[in-house]
Amino acid sequence: MLPARTFTGPVLARTFTGPVLARTFTGPTVLEYPEPDSPEISPQEIPGLVGQLSLGDDQPPAWTSHYREKGWTLSSLFPALVWMPSYVRCIRGRDTEADKSAMGLLTYSLKGDVISGLTVGCMLVPQCLAFALLAGLPLQTGFYSSFGPLVVYGLFGTFRQVQPGPAALMSMLTGQALDGMGLLTGESRMAGAALLSWGVGVSSVLLGMMRFGFIVDFMSHSVMNSFCSAAGVTIATSQLKHMLGIKMPRKEYWWQTVSYLVSHISEAKGYTCALGFSLLATLLALKQWKTAGNAETRQKHPIWRRLPVDAKSTGFRILKLIADLSSLLAVLIGWLWGFAYRQAGIDSVALVGNIESAGFQFGLPDSGFVSSVKIDQFIVPALVMTVVGYIETVAVGAKFASKARYEYDSNQELIALGLSNIGGAVMFGYPTTGSFSRTAVGAMFGATSLMSVLMASLVVLLAVYCITPVIELLPLSALAPLIIQGAISVINIHEFQVARRASLSEFLVMLATFVVSLALDVKYGLLMGFVLSVLKTMNELANPNLAVCGQLEGTTFRDIRNFPNARQLSNAVVIRMDARLNFTNSRKLKEFAVRAVQIREAGGNKVEFLVIDAKAINHVDLTGCETLESLAEALKSHGQQLVIANLKGPVSKCLHQAGVPESLRKLGGHLCLSMEAALAVVEGTSQAVEEDQELSELVRRVTMAKQIQYATSSPHVFCRGRSPFQDGNPILSPTRISV
Repeated sequence: MLPARTFTGPVLARTFTGPVLARTFTGPTVLEYPEPDSPEISPQEIPGLVGQLSLGDDQPPAWTSHYREKGWTLSSLFPALVWMPSYVRCIRGRDTEADKSAMGLLTYSLKGDVISGLTVGCMLVPQCLAFALLAGLPLQTGFYSSFGPLVVYGLFGTFRQVQPGPAALMSMLTGQALDGMGLLTGESRMAGAALLSWGVGVSSVLLGMMRFGFIVDFMSHSVMNSFCSAAGVTIATSQLKHMLGIKMPRKEYWWQTVSYLVSHISEAKGYTCALGFSLLATLLALKQWKTAGNAETRQKHPIWRRLPVDAKSTGFRILKLIADLSSLLAVLIGWLWGFAYRQAGIDSVALVGNIESAGFQFGLPDSGFVSSVKIDQFIVPALVMTVVGYIETVAVGAKFASKARYEYDSNQELIALGLSNIGGAVMFGYPTTGSFSRTAVGAMFGATSLMSVLMASLVVLLAVYCITPVIELLPLSALAPLIIQGAISVINIHEFQVARRASLSEFLVMLATFVVSLALDVKYGLLMGFVLSVLKTMNELANPNLAVCGQLEGTTFRDIRNFPNARQLSNAVVIRMDARLNFTNSRKLKEFAVRAVQIREAGGNKVEFLVIDAKAINHVDLTGCETLESLAEALKSHGQQLVIANLKGPVSKCLHQAGVPESLRKLGGHLCLSMEAALAVVEGTSQAVEEDQELSELVRRVTMAKQIQYATSSPHVFCRGRSPFQDGNPILSPTRISV
């Protein structure tokens, strides 16, 4: 057994799955670290070092095992092997404590899954046809993309409530990619769509195997919002030709579509417009009613108050069901309306027409066709759709998983999405992703597991073999409103308004993304937004907030610009930097520090110390270390000393490894772990031996913590000092280990 030392203190950290080790208790966390002269920790020695980590029964499972660092196992790659036996035990009333813990707040329900699955399936049938129309594909492709992907995701996914399948954004990206490949005929576009689905599937699986689930964190919310808003405008505009009854070829750019529609508006057909815009108004009205708010809000509305407002009344529930199944209702009304047109001899309304499908088909794209596709026209769209589809799925699934507090695996989600797209590709489907609208409806109707996804796939299966002849008589202007309604829902003007008020730079990034997406292509808009976001972040890092601080009371020092009553020390200048110290901002820190000292001396004060409050600095690179040494040398030449206070553990380790403490000591500088210690230096009551001992102890703790992390092959440790939930609300956010 390694000799150990006990460190007591609140160590906070996030999920961890390897054998990291601590005892379970409700007081402050106690971790045992080896003495400094102990040999490097090996994985075999970890179990004897500190006991198996546990959070106790009061912690929701979503906090305990997001990241599985034990390596790939059959159950991790095939989650159905875990949740299906648990599902059966729960249905039979024999669920164990482990089953209850895994379910979180969402208990398995066969009834809920069946009802929600059938409901979502009824939504999916008309939607998949509409989205195939949006992609410029034969409508039967929508069916092909709505069966295989659902079955595969139901077996490999970890989001229990996500409803995958065709979605507006992926359909639009597919259509634009096929246009870029120069594929015009229905057969060639089907082959190209299947090839894209293969590309998205394979790239998703590879990213998942390499544990690239973190890529969702590299796309800012503002960029995705403006990207989706531009996509919504593009999608809605592309469907106006069906609403107006204008025959128009597919256009490459949004402005070309607008120009063509405006110049050919005289060709619009009245009967088609009446059908399309009436259905669109119905869909928008139902959605507006559905999201009108509580009974009190509905009572104040001039129209909704005339309808049932009590959520428990039968009339309200019927209206709610109609609103949830509005897409199915619109298709039914559209079919009856179109039937009435045909009976009246009106043939100007375009119909879906013959759907050449005798059921599902399986196969691979022809090798000759694959070789004819240019690699750049295929790879770039496939990668864009991979990222967009994954972000969309995680955004949808994480919201419901967080609410129900059940566990999911972001890396496995990449694999599940990849395999589901491959499942669609072998059936000549096109790329799919998670749908927010269908997921929300499924959750509302009681979806508790991926069994609801499998039930929805059965509805699609029945539709393919039973109602295809009926769909052939459906007017195109009855499908277009479904697409336009979905497109309008992703256009978020409010976010632009918030960004304009809160951050001009953020607003400009959003505006540039939006404009480029409309002027060129949404994938270029997404790329533009990503590049501008990176440049914005680099600019903020290179121009950090630097402040001269004054003392309020005790050891509290605040920015004198915001707290004019703060008192500056008589013989010292205290400055603070709110960023990590690296090569991008080191020069600015040095210049600011020297200027602050000069201004203070110009006011008639004798400055002996420059104190850098490092509480907001969480990392220092080599350039930063050299800058601190250079600053200390410049100060010494004027008879002044550099004091660095409030050092964090990782920063102390970086400075220690770079030899900064020794260099500063030779130049009369000091490294302090707290502002109290820094004030003691300024007042002349501190000793260098005490500083060295405190710094060495902190570096030792950080080193031991890192050794434990590396030995267990995990970047995270999960310890607790108190329950992260109080009255059902989170009060402790999981963070990296902090010493």
